[in-house]
Amino acid sequence: MRVTNTMISNSAKNHIANAKNKLLKYGEQYTSQQKIQRPSDDPTVAVRSLKLRTTYSQVTQYVEKNVQDALNWMDMTEGALTNIGKMLTTMKGFLVQGNVDEMEADQRKSVIQTLKKNVEGIFQSEANADYSGRYLFTGYRTDTSLLFSEVTDNLEYKITEKFTYDSFRNVTSVIGGANYNTDTGSGQEYVDSAATTTTAYRLQLAYNNCATEVNFETDMDEAIQFTFTNKEGEDVTDDILTGDLRIELSTSSATVRQVADDEVLYLYDTGEILVGKDVFNAIQENQATVNVNYLKSEFKQYDVRPEMYFKAECYDTVTEKSIKYSEPADQTIRYEVNFNQTINVNTQARDAISTDIYRTIEYIEQNIQYLDEAETKIEECEKLIKNTTDEEELAKLESLKITLEDEKKLRVKVLSESFGIGLTMIDTVQVKLDIAVADLGAKYNRTQLTYDKLLDTRLDTEDKLSENEGVDLPDVLINMTQANNLYQASLSATSKILGNSLLSYI
Repeated sequence: MRVTNTMISNSAKNHIANAKNKLLKYGEQYTSQQKIQRPSDDPTVAVRSLKLRTTYSQVTQYVEKNVQDALNWMDMTEGALTNIGKMLTTMKGFLVQGNVDEMEADQRKSVIQTLKKNVEGIFQSEANADYSGRYLFTGYRTDTSLLFSEVTDNLEYKITEKFTYDSFRNVTSVIGGANYNTDTGSGQEYVDSAATTTTAYRLQLAYNNCATEVNFETDMDEAIQFTFTNKEGEDVTDDILTGDLRIELSTSSATVRQVADDEVLYLYDTGEILVGKDVFNAIQENQATVNVNYLKSEFKQYDVRPEMYFKAECYDTVTEKSIKYSEPADQTIRYEVNFNQTINVNTQARDAISTDIYRTIEYIEQNIQYLDEAETKIEECEKLIKNTTDEEELAKLESLKITLEDEKKLRVKVLSESFGIGLTMIDTVQVKLDIAVADLGAKYNRTQLTYDKLLDTRLDTEDKLSENEGVDLPDVLINMTQANNLYQASLSATSKILGNSLLSYI
């Protein structure tokens, strides 16, 4: 075979080019510390790198955004629930004091103000808390506060509130009572009108100052309606359950709280439903769930929005539009915290913070007011006695004073019982709160374990990426040195084989 100078020249150029390419390749690897600069350098490495980088990006999203946001949300929720628990404990101490001790007017005022401040703290500061502009306890409506931010009189609601058969409480009420009257003929008339007590079974609605009518069309014939289901979920239609419905103001008469055995009394201003013995027994026998439909308008600042707790229909008297809200159950906000793994991060107010908290304190405040009024009547009677010289009038006033003092004793007893109701409420609410906190803690721990696992996964992915894309600098330096030696040798060999004149010619 004849070897020409052209063949030698082409072969030499190819060897020089190959040596130069290797030198370039290892030089780029040394300066970039990466195995490849473009997919064509090594398609296998490139494909594996794309998959690893996608995984790393997703894991980083979970670690730095999703999981952190979920943990922060639950941290804020836990902090709010913990603070509520502390305030409930504080309230319990004052309720014990009221249940055991007979307090003077100043003490009662101090206690009820402290209780109300704690209730304000529970709902206004904690239950209405938000995280990054999203309200924690409002379910899907994270952009809507739990409470009305201002007095609202343009919204009217039909509310459906559910009670179980064991929600009823046996309460004592003071009815009647003597009052000073210049036309009274004898002291016996005061004695005859003396206050007495009556008992009934009570449900306390979530709101007081309820409405008896609303502007938008309603299928409710009365201001309140009842439906019942038994423990099997079947409708119960016994006539005795609804009894003879009576709708009254709590102050409409001296005996308004007196309920017949087959009667149902709705005191819409105090938001109370009182039922007689026969109605109560029928509910217990059926183990009935009581669905109460009632009307409410004119909300005060910081009142709870009904749709956050109950099924409701709302009518705006300004826009003349109505909105129907379904039962706000299981409005779970889920975060994706890992591949194909989500977790519920939110806690709804209805599942952790009972409206019984403020309603029971309102009931205690009401009984304190009644006791204050009884003491005021005694003080006024004593003033009249001091300023009276007429023997007959003095005898009548003495009878009035004795009657009023007996009424005060009854009021003190009822107030003590109301503090006892408050203690029971605290225990019940605390159990509900503890369940919510325990559930939140379990979710938090699960998320924390996922977070730790993701950190390990990210570290492993970083190692695999480094192994797949990165280079060993000592090896690359050796390869680059060898490539440079090869390049220099190829140049030297070519110059010797072809000669300077021949190279110049080519």
